[in-house]
Amino acid sequence: MLYSHKPEIMNYSFLLIAFILSPFSLMGQQDTVPPAQENFIYWSKDQKLVWTDFDGLAERYSEHAAFSVVGLESRMDFSDSEYRVSIRTYFEKDESWSKTWTALLLMHEQGHFDLAEIHARKFRKQVLEVIRAGRLTTSEFKALHESVMADLKNAQNEYDKATNFSMDYREQLKWKERIEEELQRLSDHADPEMIVEIQ
Repeated sequence: MLYSHKPEIMNYSFLLIAFILSPFSLMGQQDTVPPAQENFIYWSKDQKLVWTDFDGLAERYSEHAAFSVVGLESRMDFSDSEYRVSIRTYFEKDESWSKTWTALLLMHEQGHFDLAEIHARKFRKQVLEVIRAGRLTTSEFKALHESVMADLKNAQNEYDKATNFSMDYREQLKWKERIEEELQRLSDHADPEMIVEIQ
C-alpha cells in the first residue's frame, strides 16, 4: 500500500512552509521524496544561513524586507520488524529572497529556519513515542504531521509579531536565546533519520 500526501503550502509574511508526507507500507520500496538538490539546504547546527543563500528574485512591491522558504520533508517506511522514519528541515534557496542584507535581518531569517527544526524535533519525538507505545499507522503519522504544521504556523506568526519582523532588537535577541535553548532541550531528537524496531 502506498500513501502519498502532496505538499501543502502556507504563506506567511516572511515565511513559506512546504511539507511533504510520503509514508510507505513496505520496506525497500522506491523513495518518491526528491533527493537533495543544490537548491536545498538541510538544517545543520554547523551551517547557518548567509545572504548568498537567498537566490530568489525579490518581490518588487512586497512590503517585506526578506522572504524565506523553509519546510519539513517527512517520510515513513515500515515492515513487520521495523519503522524507518525521516523528518528533515530544509531551506529552499531559489524561492528565498531579500531586499536588504543586515546582520539583524539575517538573524531573524535564521530564526525561522531554526523554529522549523524545533518542530521537526518535536515531530520526531512524538513519532518515537507512538511507535514505542504500539504501532504507528499512516493515518496517525499524517495526523501528527498536520498537528506539528499547525503548531509551527502559530510559532512563526508569534515570532514575527513579537520581534516586529526583526525590527525590535531586544525582542529579537530574546527570541534567539529562546530558540537556542529549545534546540538544546530537544537535542536527543536532532537526528533526522530514525530506525525503530517493532517490539
